[in-house]
Amino acid sequence: MKLRVLTSTTTQCLFFAMMVTVQADAQRMVTFDAPNSGTVAYAGTSPAGINLWGVITGSVTDGNYGTHGFVGTLNGHFTDFDAPGADPVLGCTCPNFINDLGAVTGFYVDTNSVGHGFLRSPVGEIATFDVLEAGTGANQGTYPVSITLFGLVAGYYIDSNNVNHGFLRSPDGKITTFDVSEAGTGAYQGTSPGAINDFGVVAGYYTDRNYFNHVFQRTPEGKIATFDAPGAVGNSFGTISYGINDLGVVAGYYADTNDRVHGFVLFPGGQFTAFEAPRAGKSISTDGFTEGTFVGPVNLEGATTGFVVDKDAEAHAFVANPGGKAVTFDVPGQIAAPETDLGSAGEGINAFGVIVGRWHDVNYVEHGFVRFPN
Repeated sequence: MKLRVLTSTTTQCLFFAMMVTVQADAQRMVTFDAPNSGTVAYAGTSPAGINLWGVITGSVTDGNYGTHGFVGTLNGHFTDFDAPGADPVLGCTCPNFINDLGAVTGFYVDTNSVGHGFLRSPVGEIATFDVLEAGTGANQGTYPVSITLFGLVAGYYIDSNNVNHGFLRSPDGKITTFDVSEAGTGAYQGTSPGAINDFGVVAGYYTDRNYFNHVFQRTPEGKIATFDAPGAVGNSFGTISYGINDLGVVAGYYADTNDRVHGFVLFPGGQFTAFEAPRAGKSISTDGFTEGTFVGPVNLEGATTGFVVDKDAEAHAFVANPGGKAVTFDVPGQIAAPETDLGSAGEGINAFGVIVGRWHDVNYVEHGFVRFPN
């Protein structure tokens, strides 16, 4: 594994360094590549998540464009892996989430372009599974997105009619499916979970019969509440969420009537905070890229990360506190190419505020980064 430390103070490369006090003006960042990371355009390392202890997961694309999963830490202990049945070139092994015990879930794609779920234990044992009702055609199948500390997996499956549905898989392998009643039943409509917290509350979005998106929350008892951000319209875009924390704080983004995308944080009592990270664009760019603030995960504190698309259709990572005050940042060496939608993005944030994300260099090769809080 290749490491490069970018810092204004002397630091260690171990994640336990996050627990020490550093100077307020010291931004510490580490860039990395997983083993066998390709050095050709659009290959490389694409992190997906980070847990409390700084263990990272994601996917790595080699020089032959074969995509594999990885887990590792910045002390150099990285492991690549493939789920049984995955086709690395025609498909992938694509982790989506790692819990604080080190269990990883995600999906793999086989030779027929069908998705299947997998669960990798902290010691490397891999179990695969499918939702019975999942379709078996190309781009159909089973797609886990998140796992609790107790091994409850949440995700969605795509049926033979290309409709999305939610599912939960318990640690003993029992699968429960669910749908938001207002979700559409046509192709590319339906219910799409984005995350689950350790209390079993699922957040995500559903797409109605008009292809308009709305946020939902599902309790462990199966009660579903729906939500639209005030002012969400945006040319059938609507409101989307991919994050919920253990306090029930939901994070996401929405588009307004001008197709500008805003981030938001929704608290359990109904308090709604919208925000725009610095450098976010205000409309649709000349080549059709949607500009604005795109929010991904939310940590226990309520801090979020993601990326902004600026007026030139370039992407930049950001971090925002629970009140929506955001800092936008770039990884040194990232590409600056207008109308490409490339750059950097935060993909995971743990309880310490440590962010893991991805960035593209000037040769369009993808790499990982870790940003420690100031």
